[in-house]
Amino acid sequence: MLLPLVILFLAESGLRWGGYGIDLDHLFLTTPDGQYLYMNKEISKRYFTASQATTGNIEFFKKKKDANTIRMFVLGESAALGFPYPNNISFQRMLKYELQKNNPSKNIEIINLSLTAINSYTFYDFGKELAKYEPDAILIYGGHNEYYGALGVGSTNTFGNNPTTVRMIIRLRQTRLVQLLEQITHSFRSRSIDKESDNLMKYVVKNQLIKYQSPLFYKGIDQFRRNMEDLMSVFHEENIPVFCSTVGMNLKDQYPFRSILSEKTDSTFYREQLQAARLSVGQGEITTADSILTLLYNQDPAYADCSYLLGKVKLALGEKEKAYSYFNDAKQKDGLRFRAPDEINETIDRLAGTFNNTHKVDAEAAFKAESPDHIPGYKLLLEHVHPTIEGHRLIAKCFLRELNGAGFFREKKMNEYVVTGESLSTFPVLEFDSLAGAYSCVRLKQGFPFFETGNDTIQAETPVEKMAMQYVREKNWYKSMETLYKYAVSVKDYPLALDLMRVRILDNEYDPAFYSSAGDICTVMHRYEEALEHYRKSFALHNSFPYAKEIISVALRLDKPETAVQYMEYAIANNQSAMNFRTLKNHCIEIIRYKKLLETTPSDEIYRKIREIYLQIGNTEAAALYPDRKLTR
Repeated sequence: MLLPLVILFLAESGLRWGGYGIDLDHLFLTTPDGQYLYMNKEISKRYFTASQATTGNIEFFKKKKDANTIRMFVLGESAALGFPYPNNISFQRMLKYELQKNNPSKNIEIINLSLTAINSYTFYDFGKELAKYEPDAILIYGGHNEYYGALGVGSTNTFGNNPTTVRMIIRLRQTRLVQLLEQITHSFRSRSIDKESDNLMKYVVKNQLIKYQSPLFYKGIDQFRRNMEDLMSVFHEENIPVFCSTVGMNLKDQYPFRSILSEKTDSTFYREQLQAARLSVGQGEITTADSILTLLYNQDPAYADCSYLLGKVKLALGEKEKAYSYFNDAKQKDGLRFRAPDEINETIDRLAGTFNNTHKVDAEAAFKAESPDHIPGYKLLLEHVHPTIEGHRLIAKCFLRELNGAGFFREKKMNEYVVTGESLSTFPVLEFDSLAGAYSCVRLKQGFPFFETGNDTIQAETPVEKMAMQYVREKNWYKSMETLYKYAVSVKDYPLALDLMRVRILDNEYDPAFYSSAGDICTVMHRYEEALEHYRKSFALHNSFPYAKEIISVALRLDKPETAVQYMEYAIANNQSAMNFRTLKNHCIEIIRYKKLLETTPSDEIYRKIREIYLQIGNTEAAALYPDRKLTR
């Protein structure tokens, strides 16, 4: 009995020792300096075949969490990742930006673990590993991929609907033996993904048509319920707060992907009447169309196209509540299930009522409330499920509101936050972000399941448009950011350059170079207070002479010799320039002494002495703060 196990163990050990395969054991990897962790870029291969594997963002967080750090993890799918926008756009980045701005003395880490085309199996698999990384909260936004996402009941790589079996498969994929077996198997039936169309959707769909309320439909709901219940139990046992959001989706502007007639229905007659209704709508005969569609719906309410057209007609008649009901009915009965059915959001609502550490974030209700006619459409969603920039801003506000309402900020000794119309208004959205998202969306809609035509005529003309188009082709965000930054500096577009550095800091707050570059730009723009703050952060992350030198220079321009003196000893000990920092330190001490005298015995003579010292060290800006008072009287 033991011999086969011994053979398997030796084979596995030999493959690992020989360097075969990839590391799927670790969700997070450590940076070379041992200070930070980041998500393993190969981790999606636990759930996908190699040809379908996706990657998320690489976001760093401290290996050893300190007392001043607030840490949250985000679990989600492509909508939570920010697809099809570049790295900068997601509700997670916006949330991180706003919380850091509102709590400057705290270190805010919000790490996005979202991946394209995954579902609740991945949520659970990731979630049970997170407690040891000391999260203060878990944020979840997902539920659209239970049918066609990795290992879902309707996907090409499903292993059934038994969570125990599927979870065992996930564990086995971490072994080198199974990786070898899969490589051999897939070499005989390899199918490459068309990277140019940027559409994974057509490769993950096995059972394209899933009827409403069919056994497979309910299996998808049950899959989500069981995985999420187990996930919430894990976080409940660890006493970790969970903020789980309902998901929004396009109802008004997304035609059903596939409609399914009941078997008993005369399809020829039904489709003829449906076409007649469409013609009536086109001719403005709305009441005629309403009558035809109502009869068809009563005859066979299963056909999603009919429900959708009824939604359009009811909206044209001003019957908004009925319109919403029919649009939602069309989504429910859409045979191609890329949008979450109502039962997913209902499950989220029940989870929040079952586990006292789980809080419902109602993004679905917010999408409805903020949409024209209270029916979600293109204002907040790019296509079927992916939010626009404003959609992400709205989701971030929903999380902010619930975090505050649940007392999370108070418990973590953070500043209270009241969501207003101005919330997140200063988040750095780049023109590049909007363009890249629009170009990616056009490309997405050319393929399955949209097959839209006539939208491929976009011409990139300006430098930023060309960079955005190049990003869509290459998907190298870091290269795009470097190219755009060089362009901004070359044309002296310093506001853009500063926004780019703010974006890079949001992406990686532990790289001192980004703070230093932001300080340089602020200095050029004469925004010295901001420059000083950036330089101090860069020095805090990495003590170096260039950073200390810039802090001293900017501090003195601001007439802050007390701040400059704090960095003098380091500059003296690590001087890499011809400047005499010891002499400069003595001058600073003199200025500090004279400024204290001014507080008690102000005089023209003291003003003159401070002005002369500043002029002596070449600091005309600070000298101008101490004019000859005889001349200014």
